[in-house]
Amino acid sequence: MELMNQKRKSFLVRIFISFLTIIVLLSVFNFLLFSFFQQNIKHEIIRSNKHLLTQASEHYNSHFNRLRTVLFQMYHDNTITKFNGQLLSNESGKANYFLVIDMVRNLRETAGNPLFYLDNLMVLYRSNLFMADKEGSSTEVVLDSLPNFHAPYDLSYWKKEFDRPGNYRMHPAQAYPLDRFSKEKKTYIPFSFKLPDANYELIAMLDADKLNQTLLGNVPFVIQTEEGETLYRSTSSASIEEIPVFTSGESYKLFQNWYFFIHEDKDNHLRYVTAVPYANIAAQISNLRVTQIIVLFTSIAIALGMSYWFSRRLQSPVKRIIASLQHPEDQHLRMESAIHEFETISNYIDTLKEERKKIHNELKSSNSLLTNYGYIAKLKSLHTGISGWRDFAQTEGPFLLILYQLNARSSERLSVDIKRYIGEYIEIVLSEYELNAYTFQIENDQIISVVFRQDKPDQMAEALLQIKETLDKDRHACLVMMAVSSVFEQSAELNMAYEQVSDMLKQVRTMDETQIIVKQEPTPSLFVFPAAQEQELYAYLQAGNEKMCLHVVHRMLEEMERSQVTLAQFRQFSEALASRIVNTLEQNEADSAVRNQVVSLRKELNICFTLAEFKMCFDMLVPKYADWVRVKKEEKDEVIEYVMKTLETQYSDDISLDLIANKLDMSSAYLSVYIKEKTGTNFSDHMNRIRIQKAKELLVGSGLSIQIIGEQIGYRNGTSFIRMFKKITGETPGEFRRCQTV
Repeated sequence: MELMNQKRKSFLVRIFISFLTIIVLLSVFNFLLFSFFQQNIKHEIIRSNKHLLTQASEHYNSHFNRLRTVLFQMYHDNTITKFNGQLLSNESGKANYFLVIDMVRNLRETAGNPLFYLDNLMVLYRSNLFMADKEGSSTEVVLDSLPNFHAPYDLSYWKKEFDRPGNYRMHPAQAYPLDRFSKEKKTYIPFSFKLPDANYELIAMLDADKLNQTLLGNVPFVIQTEEGETLYRSTSSASIEEIPVFTSGESYKLFQNWYFFIHEDKDNHLRYVTAVPYANIAAQISNLRVTQIIVLFTSIAIALGMSYWFSRRLQSPVKRIIASLQHPEDQHLRMESAIHEFETISNYIDTLKEERKKIHNELKSSNSLLTNYGYIAKLKSLHTGISGWRDFAQTEGPFLLILYQLNARSSERLSVDIKRYIGEYIEIVLSEYELNAYTFQIENDQIISVVFRQDKPDQMAEALLQIKETLDKDRHACLVMMAVSSVFEQSAELNMAYEQVSDMLKQVRTMDETQIIVKQEPTPSLFVFPAAQEQELYAYLQAGNEKMCLHVVHRMLEEMERSQVTLAQFRQFSEALASRIVNTLEQNEADSAVRNQVVSLRKELNICFTLAEFKMCFDMLVPKYADWVRVKKEEKDEVIEYVMKTLETQYSDDISLDLIANKLDMSSAYLSVYIKEKTGTNFSDHMNRIRIQKAKELLVGSGLSIQIIGEQIGYRNGTSFIRMFKKITGETPGEFRRCQTV
């Protein structure tokens, strides 16, 4: 005990504890700060997307106003109006068609202005269905064969436009062929202008994709009218099946794994909508969380190392002071201190002054003996393999790394003898092929081989094939996966090589043989089943339908096999399904024997390497769970079920225990005791719990006031509702709504 007190009072312990206190405080502050940023990063991303849409909408608004000005000016162009007057005069047959040349030139100059993003500008005369554009002029006979009169915007459509009310009109975008003979198409938005009862109208073909690329890039983008009619969809929005309905005041909404942002243009009576995949925002938040953890633990590790280093540095002078007491001194100043080292100086200085010469000689002799003993102990501790390590450390030049992952085919771990045998066999084969290789056993059932001087690629391939053939003979006990790195130039890059081969092992497939991976491929994307298929599986699980559940599981596993997903993805799917089964059993407090059997079978999934093994494991796991579900259903109490169903459906009514007891032809007192014995909770607690749960749903999913919500769930007194809500949840309805909104 006295020794422990002395250690706690030592200078090193005291100063190190002080540093640790500072580290803990800074770490807590760092964690709280990152947590705050993590809560706000999502809102910042949403705000950034809203700002981007607002800017783009303003640019679109400005551009549409610019087009209105251009169309208005061209509508009153001298050549257009003059030619129109001649067509409407009594001598229309004598119209000066030389005016068309000037008209076409003006249309070409306006359409060719890059600021307008126009592909063409046309003027169509109603009286004789004469059209002029930047390419020239056409009569009624050939108009429907022109690319710009592509269905549905053919001649008959534009003839009807003369009779519609209004001046300016933006028509829904349409894909037009580039010319009469080309199958390639391009998307344009027709923008027309005319005056009431006019004989002619202007039609501008706006290059929608080019304008969208300039203003927004590849962001999914949709333009709609106020009535919801779609005027334009960018090519990047093709994967969006449906656009949600926005209520008044909403500027964004999460819908079908997309974040949709909307901006309304009151001037043009348009709505602009952009979409961002929810996975993008979730990935950014996840990256921030990973960064937080890395920075936090890195900071703590560095701080601990630096704290210990500084503590040792501060302790060194004290140790030197104590060491100096072993030498003769003429004077000594006694120091009072709570630190153990200084107390040692004060307590023993007088005795040291009297016996310093004797102690000095004894210490010299002792140090000599201790030194000799230390050297002898070190020599005896040397092992025979030290020369191999020394050769490896001194070897330079290009090298590659081979990682062997040893996988047991049973629940028992691989023995030390098996690991040593495999390592020695690998080293022998590599040496037989004259490869300069060093093989080491490392933790986690892994062996590595470092091969230098890659001037014999054929021997390397043959050696690996021979190792594979031998290991395949014992694959029933141990299945080995091999990954071969690329060539690295410097031995300092050994850690990079190990990381590379570790990542390559993630490419392992479901096979009953040794696999050799020699090429690093991109990390496979997460394999996701359709929601309907997963819902079907979980519905059969919940119903305890063993046959159909196994049918769906087999079908999903076979689908993964056909898609050539990795072994890790098989394990991920299996673990998710098994975890759901185990959690359901634990939440329902299933019999411990059933839970233990299911947990044991769940562990068997970790030693499955082929499709057949996964199927076999689920063939044992699912029936266990299905049997429990069927037994659970048979144990249902009809009285309790009727009471709970009545509470779930009639919670908003003035329901009472007496009313339910009368319907069951039972006394209310007996029914009260029966409910308490069977469920462990009395009738009123069940009713309040159900009502408060419904209140939570209304508080989050509606904008109703707290008073109205209380009345809808059966509390006629608002104070009673608030008091009961706080009793069950620990907070008032208003506090709960604010927390959920944030």
